Amino acid sequence: MNYELWTMNYELWTINYELNMNRLNKLFSSGKDHLLSIYFTAGYPELNTAVPIAEALEKAGVDFLEIGFPYSDPVADGPTIQYGMQKSLENGMTLTRLFDELKDIRKK
Repeated sequence: MNYELWTMNYELWTINYELNMNRLNKLFSSGKDHLLSIYFTAGYPELNTAVPIAEALEKAGVDFLEIGFPYSDPVADGPTIQYGMQKSLENGMTLTRLFDELKDIRKK
């Protein structure tokens, strides 16, 4: 990834981080006794599945989710996440591809 693209992505991430922290703070202060948080790896089981998975989880009532980006040495993660990350990388997942896939998710 070139420096300009990285800088743009970082700036977008910073803005989104602030917005997301506001959403999380609102969620945590909602008084709800139990919150359901789900993690999944982008690019697993196939490329272009992050948005349909996120939408299905939202429909099922998930309070918030974390979309994991695969990297080549996930030794701190357990075997299930390691497997998903390896398969995602084999599928060709990249950071640029993930950002492209997710760019319109909030519009839906």
